[in-house]
Amino acid sequence: MLGTLLSQHPDLRPTRTSCVLDFTKMIESFDLGESPYYNLKDPDSPAWGIMRGILYGAYENVLEEVVVEKNRGWSSKVGLAEKLIGEAPKILSPVRHVPEIIASFVTISEKIGKQSKIEDELRLANRESNMWTLSRVIWEKYVYANWRVFKAGYEYRPECFLLLGYDDIVSKPKETMGLITTYLDVGPWAPTTTGLTNPNPENDSVYGMPGLHDVKPELKRTSPPAWEILGDEVYEFWANKNLDFWVG
Repeated sequence: MLGTLLSQHPDLRPTRTSCVLDFTKMIESFDLGESPYYNLKDPDSPAWGIMRGILYGAYENVLEEVVVEKNRGWSSKVGLAEKLIGEAPKILSPVRHVPEIIASFVTISEKIGKQSKIEDELRLANRESNMWTLSRVIWEKYVYANWRVFKAGYEYRPECFLLLGYDDIVSKPKETMGLITTYLDVGPWAPTTTGLTNPNPENDSVYGMPGLHDVKPELKRTSPPAWEILGDEVYEFWANKNLDFWVG
């Protein structure tokens, strides 16, 4: 949803989930230490040039001023990003109350039915399918790893992150986009919130969750409150874990 809104700006090029970071991490893993060529402790090592070439080469034909590279993994690689671009990275981080994230996955899984990857996870674990087990497998398999790297990166360099609340994006898109354009140092613009189409659709078959990244044509909240989806008991369980570390 955020990428769809950003794509309207003439100076921004948001991407679908990118493999650039994965390629740079492959080069990073070749750090042999004793090899002068690949010693990443040496800032003049050609290995750094190779990694910069991957990053900048991926977007050499992009005409827009700023590329917004989509990959949750950058949260855990703030230092690497800084070395590659020569300055502190600017990371846009949409945030949402964790029980609402879990409820959103539940809704998508229920729409898919028994073919849902989440249901497959339950069957593989020999677990009965109910709201407790659904919420647990969603946290374990879909949320926790991303939550963990985001938490580590944010606590390491909070000044590199612009946190964007889900409710603010939905209910105050103009103000939220104003924050983003100021942060990225590009000109202001008022986003269109109807007739939306995603110019960078994801291949949701990779995730086993068709519809996971679908964007509705109008920017508005359509799902019921998370406690109605999860039930009061399951909702309170996740809410009481205080997983929203960015709050306060």
